[in-house]
Amino acid sequence: MKRPPEDLRAKLLAVSDQLSGTDLDVSVDDIARLAGVPRATLYYYFSGKEDLISFFLSDKLHRVSVAIGKAMAGEGTVVDRLEKTLIAVMTAMAEHPALCTEMPGAVKEAAKYSEVVNEAERVMLAPFRELLIEGKASGELVIEDVNTTSIALLGAVNMVAMFQLVQTGTVDVEGTNAALIPVLIQGVLPR
Repeated sequence: MKRPPEDLRAKLLAVSDQLSGTDLDVSVDDIARLAGVPRATLYYYFSGKEDLISFFLSDKLHRVSVAIGKAMAGEGTVVDRLEKTLIAVMTAMAEHPALCTEMPGAVKEAAKYSEVVNEAERVMLAPFRELLIEGKASGELVIEDVNTTSIALLGAVNMVAMFQLVQTGTVDVEGTNAALIPVLIQGVLPR
C-alpha cells in the first residue's frame, strides 16, 4: 500500500464506519462510491479490498492504542489503570464499531489481514500483558497465564460491545462499564 494523500485519507476515514457490519464483505467499488473517489484512485494506492480493509482497521487500532496509552500512563495502582484501560477500550469500540464487528473477521482470515492482526497484537494485547505482568509482580493481581488473561479481558469487552451493536445499533458505554468492568477486575483480584 502506498500512503494516500491526506485528502484521500480523510475521505476514506469519513466513510469507514459506514462499512461497519459488512463482515468485510464490501467491494472496492462500494468504497469508491461511498468516499466519492474514482475506483482507479483507490487502486493506485491500494492493491485491493483487503488492503483497504487493513487501512480502515489500522486507523481504528491506532485510535484505540492512543486511548490505551493514555489510560495506562495515568497515575494510580495497577488495578486503577486496568479499570481505566478497559473503560478506554469500551469507549473506543463504541466510537469505532468496526473494531468489534470487523476485527473478528480479520482475525479469522489472518492470512489476508496478517498485518492488521499483528498490529492488534502489538497495540492492544501487548500493553494489557505488560500491565498484567506489572500487577502480578507487585502482588496486586493473581494471574496464572498473563497472555490468556489479556485475551480474555479484551475479548469480554469486545463481545459485549459487539452484541450491543448487533442488538441495539449502539454501545451503552456508561451502563456497560458500570456492569462489566467491576466483574472483570474482581475476577483477577487476590482473594
